[in-house]
Amino acid sequence: MDKKPNSLPRRPGEHRNSAAVRERILETAFEVISKHGYSGTTMAKVASNSGLPVGSVYWHFESKDLLLAAMIDASFQRWHDEVSERNRPQPGESFETHVRRVFGGSPGGPKFFAADFWRLGVILTVEESVPEQTARMSFLKIRELQRYELTTWWKITLPSQTIARRPDLPERLSAFALALQDGNAIAGTSGESLDDFQRMLASCLIHLVAQAEQDGAEDARAKRSRTRAPAP
Repeated sequence: MDKKPNSLPRRPGEHRNSAAVRERILETAFEVISKHGYSGTTMAKVASNSGLPVGSVYWHFESKDLLLAAMIDASFQRWHDEVSERNRPQPGESFETHVRRVFGGSPGGPKFFAADFWRLGVILTVEESVPEQTARMSFLKIRELQRYELTTWWKITLPSQTIARRPDLPERLSAFALALQDGNAIAGTSGESLDDFQRMLASCLIHLVAQAEQDGAEDARAKRSRTRAPAP
C-alpha cells in the first residue's frame, strides 16, 4: 500500500509576517530568473527589481536557497490548487478518457505540467552539487507527491484485470510521465521544448497500456495452450 508523502512545511528562516511584501519578492524573483536564468539570479537583483532594500529580501528569506525553495513551494501550491480537483478521475472514467482530458487538453487550455516550479526544480536536480540544497530537496519532494498522485489516479482508471496482471503498471506509467516531463523542461532551457508535448505524452501512455493489455492477453493464451497440450 502506498504511503502518501507528507505535505510541504514552511521552511526555517522564512518569516510569517508582511505577506504582501513576501509575495512581491517571490513574484519579482520569478521575473528575474526568467530573464537572467538560475545562475544569474541574485538577492541583489531581486531587491533592485522589486524596489525593496536588499535587507528586506534577506529579512524574509535568509539565503538564495530559501528564496528558491519558497518560489518552488509557492508556485506548486498555486498550480496544484488550480488543477487538482479538475484533474481527479471522474466516476467511471476510463484510463484513456482521463489521460486525454488531463494531458491532451485543448490548444489554449491549461497544461498539466505548465508550472514555473518544474523547470527550476529540474535545473536544481540535475546538478547535485548546487549550493541550493533546500530548494533542490523541496522540488524532489514535490516530484514525489506528483508521482504518488499520478499512480493513485491510474490505479483507479486502469482496468482491474490489467492491474491484476501488471500490478506495477500504474507506478511505472507515472515514472515514465515524470521522466518525459523532466526532459521537456530541460529542453525548454534552450528554447526547444515541444508545444504539443502533452498530447504526445497522452498518446504514449495510452499506447503503453494497450501494449501491456496485448502482452497480457498473449500470455494468457499461451498459458491456456500449455494447459490443454496433451502429455507426451
